[in-house]
Amino acid sequence: MDIASLIRVVDARPRTFDWAAISEEWGRVPPVDYIDFMRDVGPGELGDYLSIMAPTADLEAMRDADAETLGDHLASGAPTADLGDVGVFDMAIETRDAQHGWEIETVPIVGRLAGASPRLLCWAVSSDANQYCWNLADDSMPIIVFDRGFLEWTAYDLSFTDFVVGMIQDSIPGYAGDRIASHLGWQVPVVYKVHKRDRW
Repeated sequence: MDIASLIRVVDARPRTFDWAAISEEWGRVPPVDYIDFMRDVGPGELGDYLSIMAPTADLEAMRDADAETLGDHLASGAPTADLGDVGVFDMAIETRDAQHGWEIETVPIVGRLAGASPRLLCWAVSSDANQYCWNLADDSMPIIVFDRGFLEWTAYDLSFTDFVVGMIQDSIPGYAGDRIASHLGWQVPVVYKVHKRDRW
């Protein structure tokens, strides 16, 4: 099943991205189903909960942000998606935040991820500040989720499509945020609001 069959797109608009530059920056070719989704639907917000972010070929975009403003915000523990006036790519700032969170090890890392050294790239963030990443250090690019409610990192061997469909259908085995769709009252087709810009 594909994502498009389960969503109702609001404010759809054509999008193009420089996938060659993005692949060079990431050191990996993005998953084909993510490329297709960005081309056909685009970055946006699923059910007022999950923000699927636009890809960026500049993961160091945060270097242009005001360091003091950014530092104060991150130190406050507020969701990085709230950084509305800093002017950086969402993917860049969330990726930096996720990698930093992993490296400072404030949350115990257990199970199959214990001892791992992932290179995280955050492709989505939820309204409760959960971060959804790919591990670029792994050829299969598994999805690694940081759940702030459960305070845990979990890996899933699912494609982008299967993971998002699983969220919509509450069908991801062992997902820490199980039953999100039921909790939020999602009904298929779930509203997907396409972002009007890549920068907040």
